[in-house]
Parts: sequence; C-alpha cells; structure tokens
Amino acid sequence: MDWAALKSKHVHAAYDADSRDLHVKFPGSPPVKHADIPPHVYQNLLETSDPHFYYNYYIAPSRVSQGSRHRASLSYALKLVLLLAVSSLLMVTSLDQGPNGVFEESELRSN
Repeated sequence: MDWAALKSKHVHAAYDADSRDLHVKFPGSPPVKHADIPPHVYQNLLETSDPHFYYNYYIAPSRVSQGSRHRASLSYALKLVLLLAVSSLLMVTSLDQGPNGVFEESELRSN
C-alpha cells in the first residue's frame, strides 16, 4: 500500500483495493482507517481541490476505530435496558392502590 500526497499540505492517503480500506494520515495524528470505501471515492479524494472538505463530508462518517464499535453497541444496549426498566417502574407506581395498598378486584375490572 503506497501513500499518496493529497492537494493539501502534509495530508496523505493510502488505499487497499483488495480490502477496500482507506487510510488517511493528518499531521500530528496516527493514520485513520476507513472500511469499505469504493475506489471512486479514493480517486475523488486524490483529485479534489479541497481534500479536507471532501474527507469530512464523504469519508469521515465511515471511520473505523479499533474496538470502539462493540463498546458503543453495548453501551446503547445497557441504556435501552435501563430505559425500559425505569419506564416499567413508572407505569407500575402510577397505578392507583386501594386504602390498604392492594388493588381490589372491582378496581381492576372497571379499568
């Protein structure tokens, strides 16, 4: 995989056509990997007069960071479970109870 200089100072990109992985290197940071990038997107990145804009608009949303996708999905799953538990608790506590704290049969049937 060969690195190519873009039409911007010190920004380089490398593309692996077999895996369709694009690596972009900005000054002062490690290379960023993007998965499943079509060849024409890489070619457009090389030819554009404003690679920063093209990168931010077309390529940056597909960034692949090492191991963070699994943590993010687990985080969202935990938030969803917590939201469902809180919602269930609020629904249960909002029901009216009889004077002794027990739901009477007549109250349940009238609703």
